[in-house]
Amino acid sequence: MSYAGDIRHGKTIATTHTDQYGKFRLKYRQPYVLSRRLKPLYFVIAEKGPAMLASAIGNGRKLPKHIAVNERTTVATATSFAQFIHGRNIAGNTYGLLNAVRMAANMANPLTGNLASVLANEPNGTYTATLKTFNSLANVVASCVADAGNCLALFDATSPEGEPPVQTVLQALANATKYPSYPNYPHDVDDPLFLLSLASPIYQPALLERPTNWLLFLKFTGGQYSEQDSSNLMNGPGNVAIDKKGSAWILDNYEPEASDETACTGLRLLKFLPWGETYPGSPYFGGGLSGAGFGITLDPRGHIWVGNFGFEAEGCADGTVPPDPRKKIPATHNSVSLFHPSGIPLSPFRGFTQGKISWPQGTVSDKKGNIWIANCGNDSVTIIPRGNPALARNIPLPGGGTEPDSDSPLLKPFAIAIDPYGRAWVTGNKGQEIYIVSFDGTVETVDSSDVSLSWPMGISGDSQGNMWVSSSDTVNIVCIDGLSSQGAENPSIVFYPANGATPRQFQKTGGLTIPWGNAIDGDDTLWVFNFGRAPMEDANENQVWPETGISRFCGAGRCPHGLQLGDPISPDTGYTSDALERVTGGAIDPSGNIWLLNNWRKDGPLYYSVNPGGNSFVIIPGAAKPVKTPLIGPPRSFGETHPDNH
Repeated sequence: MSYAGDIRHGKTIATTHTDQYGKFRLKYRQPYVLSRRLKPLYFVIAEKGPAMLASAIGNGRKLPKHIAVNERTTVATATSFAQFIHGRNIAGNTYGLLNAVRMAANMANPLTGNLASVLANEPNGTYTATLKTFNSLANVVASCVADAGNCLALFDATSPEGEPPVQTVLQALANATKYPSYPNYPHDVDDPLFLLSLASPIYQPALLERPTNWLLFLKFTGGQYSEQDSSNLMNGPGNVAIDKKGSAWILDNYEPEASDETACTGLRLLKFLPWGETYPGSPYFGGGLSGAGFGITLDPRGHIWVGNFGFEAEGCADGTVPPDPRKKIPATHNSVSLFHPSGIPLSPFRGFTQGKISWPQGTVSDKKGNIWIANCGNDSVTIIPRGNPALARNIPLPGGGTEPDSDSPLLKPFAIAIDPYGRAWVTGNKGQEIYIVSFDGTVETVDSSDVSLSWPMGISGDSQGNMWVSSSDTVNIVCIDGLSSQGAENPSIVFYPANGATPRQFQKTGGLTIPWGNAIDGDDTLWVFNFGRAPMEDANENQVWPETGISRFCGAGRCPHGLQLGDPISPDTGYTSDALERVTGGAIDPSGNIWLLNNWRKDGPLYYSVNPGGNSFVIIPGAAKPVKTPLIGPPRSFGETHPDNH
């Protein structure tokens, strides 16, 4: 039997039966209560006993005349809507649901049931293991269709302890996305999903060994290519900001070049639709853009601010290699750029330079529209009150300055997070401290004496005002001086309670390798993005680069049964994928998708002085609890979702 309905409201608007060939015809009339103004979503569900197939066929005025429902459309639908599937209902926030339809269509074509172009072709296709993982999940569904007993095994395997038992295939696959690593990795015998995928291996190519996780890592370069070249869209994407509707703004370190060609400072700002497609008119230029690093934010007006760090290869300095340090480097390192949501630059040709901006990294807006900038080059923070550069002022951090006989800063402020009081928490990468900067210019150095804070990088606050810091134990940020890494033996995360209690540290767990950026989802769960693995220096061309993973930890909110604050949810490997390179920044959108930036290639350290940048980003559909965007201040969730709550 098949039926179509807007499951967000639980309305079944047509039912029918398939013929002996699996074909069906649905005649429906849109109910009055489902006006087109509400943008209802339509799904087709096919059921026989406990088996279920599904397809998200879209929204709007006109639905397709021909649709397909099979194992592939089922996996695409369940994964993209994972955070919205509740038993037999699909419910959630409007933008998250609407965007999930297009994300599902990246994987399976709802008109034909075939692989969609994004998943089937480069840079995905046979170039990463994502297609194999997707096909293995489709084979899990096929095993359920072939044998009802396999459905029951699937339901049992995907029913988390402490939660209601799974009763539908959609819920089972959604849970496989929300809880993607079965215990006791890497023993195949302990992963029933992998065993089920072998029972009816219809779809190929598929996995021959169980993965570290069942997430789907979709890779995007801006086209159907992987190889780096001067015609690429991006080179060295460093961080991302998500707007209200789920579109992503991504900054870029370098101008695109082949991997062995000198890459000079990046001059473009990129925008992508919520499902990864390049936004019409993107990339955008002007406004003083100059090798942006980690700093990008949306303010309350929806305008985009970018910190111009001035990344460039050594050979770009003055035409000599190595460059003459006495000569001015062409790239500027002293400004921020401002863009209208349309992509039009609002800052002048050289950007806004007021407030003694120097090699800016973290660039963050608070709820009042004040812009906070971490100045790696002069150990200070610049505040642009209400986004007015004429009022910009500079706040030095205690102990700042430069090393004797060197221009190297002593503190290297890097990342910023805004707490519920509107204060900026700043990581001092080289100073190995955390600072709280208030709008009035007051600076407090947070007591970290009870933890071993080592070369800290990213920082994120949760909805309660707690702060999480990525303690890399290796990354001495390139800032005026060159690449210089440390030991990388004790990567960790550090938790700073909102009530000022003693911070806590969690080491060598959850797959941490080189923790860089991080993000908090709508459950206050922590996601940590790893900059690949060591070595950073002293590598050679024969170096074997293991797969990169991201890490996930229980935060101060809802945790899986039996886990508590700081416990890893990801396995000791992390959630690994060969689609990931060296990841710096990332963000979570209203669909629960995780956006990850492949800032460097895995072998980037070998090409540091020429062109280390990566040329792609990755989206993981449905992995995290959705977050209201843009992220301004502490993260906001959409609350618990119900069939009548959207």
